[in-house]
Amino acid sequence: MTALSLPALDGRFPLGFLAALGVLHLITENSSPQTRLAWSEQDCTATLIGGHDSIDDLVTDLTGIVGSVPAGGVLPGMHPDFPPPGAAPDKIRLPRPELRDYAAWVSQHTGPAGERWMASLVTDLSTDAQNRSDISLFTAPAGRQSMRTMLAKPLEAVQQNPGLLREALTGWRRYPGVTGEYLDHRALFDAVDAPDGTASMRGVPGPTWLALMSYPLLRTTAIHGQPLSTGWQPAAGRGIPRRLIYPLWSAPLDTAAVTAVLAHPVLQGADTGKPSPAARQLSIFLLCAAERRTPPGAKSAGVLTPIPITPAGRARGRAAR
Repeated sequence: MTALSLPALDGRFPLGFLAALGVLHLITENSSPQTRLAWSEQDCTATLIGGHDSIDDLVTDLTGIVGSVPAGGVLPGMHPDFPPPGAAPDKIRLPRPELRDYAAWVSQHTGPAGERWMASLVTDLSTDAQNRSDISLFTAPAGRQSMRTMLAKPLEAVQQNPGLLREALTGWRRYPGVTGEYLDHRALFDAVDAPDGTASMRGVPGPTWLALMSYPLLRTTAIHGQPLSTGWQPAAGRGIPRRLIYPLWSAPLDTAAVTAVLAHPVLQGADTGKPSPAARQLSIFLLCAAERRTPPGAKSAGVLTPIPITPAGRARGRAAR
């Protein structure tokens, strides 16, 4: 089988990691179910095994998948009314009885693929202060953002410029005015860092869209009355933010195996850096971490930000810039 390197998808950063999972999910679901994903132990970049001989082949496949999004919809091959159209208040964030009714509609009109999307985005195992179903920890809506608008904006960008998919795999380019959907810690340029001296958003739409497409592999449930998504660790104490702990592995894994590894008990309570001997048995060679950091004045859970790993293999307390 062909091993295809994706040099721009660096798993040490959560956006690169999620984008690689998104590629795996899209290709497996739509064209090449035999595809596997692994990570390079040399530079931690993604490798796709099986189904594609070149970047050109993969980009062509992904472009076709983008084209399968129905008119008026936001997800490949899905009913155009899922997730529910409109900005906030989000119509998928429903009280338990209404969410059960909506889940029945999703099952009827979208089948197992839609059910996996819904199980990722929301859970009725816990609720917020307004008695609405809680949402994935991989999302951090602010203002009028809903699940629908979160998915729609990056999709619109790749529909208008399919070349963004190649950039996502080979070399990222930042675009003014593009948000990172709170997955890209480098999307917000402070005035001192921005090329023109003006604070603004400069995101990478291709990787962001691919990262969003990973969500069906990341289930949202709850523990002790609080939402918990795949890979996230419960808060270690009051005032200590939750962390996303995720592994990089060297053995080629399909989507089922990836889902199993991400939720494996060996990761519970794990620290970043060098994995335990038990984790090494799963071909895990590095444990990475991220947490949400809220910019001053922001009204969201914050941007998903990598926590650097020190040479000793333990995460620093301060996020990467």
